[in-house]
Amino acid sequence: MLTDKKTAFIHGVTKSIRSLLPKDIMLARLKAYSQLKNNEQVIFLDADSLVTSKIKKISTIKKFALFRRKKQGLEINCNYPEYYPEFVNKTFDEMMPFLFGLIVTEDINSSKNFTCILNVAKKLPPRFHRWYGDQFALKIAADSKQINFQEFNFDDYVATIRDESDLKELSKPIVTFKGKRSKPLIKLIYNKIFDN
Repeated sequence: MLTDKKTAFIHGVTKSIRSLLPKDIMLARLKAYSQLKNNEQVIFLDADSLVTSKIKKISTIKKFALFRRKKQGLEINCNYPEYYPEFVNKTFDEMMPFLFGLIVTEDINSSKNFTCILNVAKKLPPRFHRWYGDQFALKIAADSKQINFQEFNFDDYVATIRDESDLKELSKPIVTFKGKRSKPLIKLIYNKIFDN
């Protein structure tokens, strides 16, 4: 568990790495990720994701795997959760092509990639320290070749649940929940999968 100095112990966690983290969630996430120095494959997931079955090791050449979102042409709401002038008339595909909710690393040098992305994020306006900063900084670092990565398709590994109509899409080993309507479904799906 990558966390701050105050969070209570969670039963079942085998190892905790605690750091003094920034107050802004995006910078805190990036700094926490940069603290893990490990030579085994690690899968970083969003907190609102469930691993529903055993995941086969993902074969990577470059030891840092990013997962591109499926192109849908979805325009970003530039006014949520506050005004982002960078996103006016822009799509998620254009501005945040990689989802930070799934990153796979394989060696100790991956912490340097997270440190690089953190340094990019720190230079962004403060609104990005509160929201979107991880994905937007990731795009900047990838586009400017500051990080060396291998690209995969997000939808090959993850089922995205937005509402009840997506519940039939549970064949992937990871399920992630996007948007307010999806959050009550986390417990429902957890119970369906793990209480059988």
